[in-house]
Amino acid sequence: MAPVPSPEDPSMPGTVTTGSARWQRGRRVVAGAGVAFATAAEPGEAARSDLAGQGYLPALDGLRAVAVLLVVASHAGLERAVPGGLGVTVFFAVSGFLITRQIVAQHRRDGRVGLGRFYRRRLLRLVPAWLAYVALAGGAFVLAGGWIGVGGWAAALGQGSNYYQLASGYRSVLPGVRHPFNILWSLAVEDHFYLLWPVALLACLARGRLGWALGLCLAACALVLAWRLWLLGDCFAPRPGVWACLRIEANPAFRYNRLYLATDTRLDSIAWGAVPALLLAMRPAWGARLAAARALPALALGVLAASLALGSAWAATLPGEAGAVLGGPTGREALRTTVQGAALAVLVPAVALTTHRWRRALEGRAALAVGRASYSIYLWHWGAFALADGLAARGSAAWVALALPMAAGLSAASFLGVERPMLRARRRAGSHASGGSGRHGQEASKVEALPQTPPKARLWNPLV
Repeated sequence: MAPVPSPEDPSMPGTVTTGSARWQRGRRVVAGAGVAFATAAEPGEAARSDLAGQGYLPALDGLRAVAVLLVVASHAGLERAVPGGLGVTVFFAVSGFLITRQIVAQHRRDGRVGLGRFYRRRLLRLVPAWLAYVALAGGAFVLAGGWIGVGGWAAALGQGSNYYQLASGYRSVLPGVRHPFNILWSLAVEDHFYLLWPVALLACLARGRLGWALGLCLAACALVLAWRLWLLGDCFAPRPGVWACLRIEANPAFRYNRLYLATDTRLDSIAWGAVPALLLAMRPAWGARLAAARALPALALGVLAASLALGSAWAATLPGEAGAVLGGPTGREALRTTVQGAALAVLVPAVALTTHRWRRALEGRAALAVGRASYSIYLWHWGAFALADGLAARGSAAWVALALPMAAGLSAASFLGVERPMLRARRRAGSHASGGSGRHGQEASKVEALPQTPPKARLWNPLV
């Protein structure tokens, strides 16, 4: 999951997406289908509009690109230097933010949200590429001499791979070759979220109680943290609880995974993303303040960096075994997830709204291309790496020369051959997703008014 990504439509139902654009006197002029429009806006109006679900937020595709590259680099052998787990957590937060924003915006516009159409769009978005990966990567693994039992196939196809991995485990019988289904755990977490959260959110919206939804998210974040800490003690006890830890195993890697892979211990990562979407729907004026607050994104990035080096000095002051448990890698993970989630609750909307130059870097051609294909990249880089494992020693120059081109080729084939052809069916279900065609992968045009930007910003505009 690495997530992992939460693959999400880059536009909201009922809106149109941006085409080519240029800057003119502080206004963003967007052109598509041979037509160009321009509107001026008071500072902060664009921030309020974007977070109300009335516009495409391209910087979040750029953030997805950063996340998936962290995951790929970590899985390529740089896990000691590159925080792949943080990449998955970013995917979770972006997913929670966008799904919540989409549902609230559609409910405010139409007065209702058809759950049937919502889930149909989700299925058309997620299932084709996922099924193609399970069939092709799993089939190739079996043909190479690997073994996948009935339970393993069922878990992969039924989006229960994270719990199957904990209760039974995807183990590769091929020496040095990773199991192709180990990457599916984060997709299972997100799918479980999709089943639960839209129903709960719509129940609150139907009663005009958006604050209830916010309270549910914050309560979930607190309860999941408490649950992780309880599991930490239970799973490290002399006699681990079978019902909670799923199995008794001395291997510390399993106990770490119990906190890292399970939906009940990771749902807060997505809930943290939903929190700012709800807050900004309740207090639209906060969007303008967030867009103007240059220090907040820097502070959030600092917290994320600090979370990676979350120390255990304070844990040493705790009595008995508690200090040793919380001071270990599993204990740090129990706390780190919450710290990162809170930081991303600030960073995700800040990235989407800020007018700082680094936002425009996230909206560059390369970043947008990688971000839009991040779902296929997340799936197929792992399958490509598994294939390379069987052809060369992992981490060797020959392995790198094989793995990276295969990952790029298989990811592109999945995106172009599976994801994009499904666009027509998704549009019939009410989606306005981009297919990545044309200059910037958009099929319509829209003016996206931004706060006044100095003419110097033209030098940094990636859409010119």
